[in-house]
Amino acid sequence: MNDSLFDLLEFTNRSIFLTGKAGTGKTTFLNEFVAKTQKKHIVVAPTGIAAINAGGVTIHSMFGLPLRTFLPTLERVDTNSAMNISDLMPHFRYRKDKLKLLREVEIVIIDEVSMLRADVLDMMDFSLRLIRRNQQKFGGVQMLFIGDLYQLPPVVRDEHILRKCYASPFFFESLAIKELPFITIELEKVYRQTDEYFLSILNSIRDGNCDEIDFEKLNSRYIPDFEPKEEAYVYLTSHNRMADEINHKKIKDLKTKLFKYQAKIVGDFKENQYPNEDVLELKVGAQVMFIRNDATEKRYFNGKLAEVTYLDDDEVTVLLDDSDTEIKLKKEVWEQKRYSLDGQKNIQEEVLGSFEQYPIRLAWAVTIHKSQGLTFDRLIIDAGKSFASGQVYVALSRCRTLEGIVLKSKITPDVIFSDKRISTFQSETKANNQIESILNAEKFDYSIQKVLRYTDCKWFKDSLSAWNTSAQESRFLDKKRANELYLKLKIDTDSLVQVYEKFEKILVLKSYQFSQGKIEWQEIEDKSVGAVNFFFNNTNEKIFSELKEFYAETKGVKGLKAYNDDLRTFLDDLEDYLKGLKWVYLLEKRLFNAKNEVPISTKIVKVPTHILSFKLFEEGKTIPEIAKERGFVKETIYGHLARFAEQGVLDVKRIFATEKLKTFEEIFNKNSFESLNDWKSALPNDFEFNEIRLLLNHYNYLKAKENA
Repeated sequence: MNDSLFDLLEFTNRSIFLTGKAGTGKTTFLNEFVAKTQKKHIVVAPTGIAAINAGGVTIHSMFGLPLRTFLPTLERVDTNSAMNISDLMPHFRYRKDKLKLLREVEIVIIDEVSMLRADVLDMMDFSLRLIRRNQQKFGGVQMLFIGDLYQLPPVVRDEHILRKCYASPFFFESLAIKELPFITIELEKVYRQTDEYFLSILNSIRDGNCDEIDFEKLNSRYIPDFEPKEEAYVYLTSHNRMADEINHKKIKDLKTKLFKYQAKIVGDFKENQYPNEDVLELKVGAQVMFIRNDATEKRYFNGKLAEVTYLDDDEVTVLLDDSDTEIKLKKEVWEQKRYSLDGQKNIQEEVLGSFEQYPIRLAWAVTIHKSQGLTFDRLIIDAGKSFASGQVYVALSRCRTLEGIVLKSKITPDVIFSDKRISTFQSETKANNQIESILNAEKFDYSIQKVLRYTDCKWFKDSLSAWNTSAQESRFLDKKRANELYLKLKIDTDSLVQVYEKFEKILVLKSYQFSQGKIEWQEIEDKSVGAVNFFFNNTNEKIFSELKEFYAETKGVKGLKAYNDDLRTFLDDLEDYLKGLKWVYLLEKRLFNAKNEVPISTKIVKVPTHILSFKLFEEGKTIPEIAKERGFVKETIYGHLARFAEQGVLDVKRIFATEKLKTFEEIFNKNSFESLNDWKSALPNDFEFNEIRLLLNHYNYLKAKENA
């Protein structure tokens, strides 16, 4: 099923809740999907530890969400305990780079969704709709939720407040979810346990079905006075304090030397998200467990037990449980990340900080929360009244076999909880048997709509009009030249929009013909290839390049900051459009032709100021006119033009009267002064220094040309 599930996510916009019992491979699928997908994606999770383990970031940091409870209403609320829609909106003033990223993302993946509150998900929905300027749920972004609702539930501080708008705190009660075309896919093959009888007990506990639980068989593992001897057991507790007390007592009882290993923390890595102790205390003989998989040699896995056999200041060696294999450990690195866009509009992971430490922790005891996702061979469990809803199932399902479990207290029906809201939601949305039919019904239309979305250039008209308004309102811009460019671009833009509207109709028609079996898919593919490359070439050559060249003349010019900011926004949007065309796919085919590849960037190589002055001079403007337009004094413009006189390309007759040129030429031919002061003394009083410098450059060029 995993291949079909991948295709459903990759080739449709269908939002999915991927669930399954403990040990069914949800995390494995997440890692494989992220590695293979062509879609621009981000991975988020409700807590810092879950985010780091999933290779993503927290929901709150990604979306800038407040910590208070959110109530999706415009009615007044007590701001000390909650916030409404009006209170929420100011939190979405994102930086430009985050705005671009969230407008580019195609799929948002939320791991450990059992811990996600409904109101937090609704805040994400408001954020994405606002910044993507799209009123579809989640701004049209595809959502992939991963987790097991029968495991750790959301943490709710003020449940009575949340109940004002939500039937329960689970993510599926969010208002956005209720209006989303949404299905549940359940992974059903359990890889952690192979004993069918133990699995049936676990399933009954998970479902809260006490009538089908063999309590006698389960409680045959009740051994209240049990103390581990040779074999290594882990004591599973409900609270950190209990686990810490057991671990501290056990390590204190060891008579060997205590060694301390300091984690190396670089950059931004929040303390509450440390994946391990920042100071790891170990002794020879300590029972530890791995908190990472051995990605290269596969010698150990997350949750594998071991005993410390050798320590010094720079070395840690452990003996793997049920093995003769000793391993000299290497430190592992966990990374704190954020997402950003690269120059090609691909979403990149940027490392903000790292945490380097040995991938083990003391493991005589571990909490339910920290056992999430781990696999053990032997466990000691006290499933007393301190266990919260769902924790009995989580605890028991950590172990491979029933025989590997020792119960310190009996499991009775009163610690087995059933939440009908979860089972009802999952049964109503489960679509395991519909994957192929949904994929076949939606993948072609989704891919065609994606091509139309990327080629849509209708927005050019409004942006061009806004730029023209900004140009005409500017006091310091050459409005005549700007208007001439606008009229040219308007013709080209209107033409492009007409082509797009025609292409849209043709593609929709061909889509219908394909669905009726009247044409082959190749026809749609050929038409899409032609359109993508047509829009790229014409937009780049006729609009983007023209505006970019005009911007090069005005960038940095005094008095034009507001105008330049408006033009830069238009150019940035055009750059995004062009880069999007380069990477649009129709199913698995990239449509852009590599022969059309040209660098696309709004980065401006600023035109030297003297060249701009000369360009205006060549257009027929006088020196006073140039000085006024550019905001310079006349002497500066003379200096600019003198550089062109030196090259013999300046028409000095446009600047000086014939008599004045004749006077200068006669004195020049008779003298060869070194300094401008000497020339000034030899010439009539009406010659200014800046005029003399320009004329000297001109006549020196002519003299050198004569003598050559």
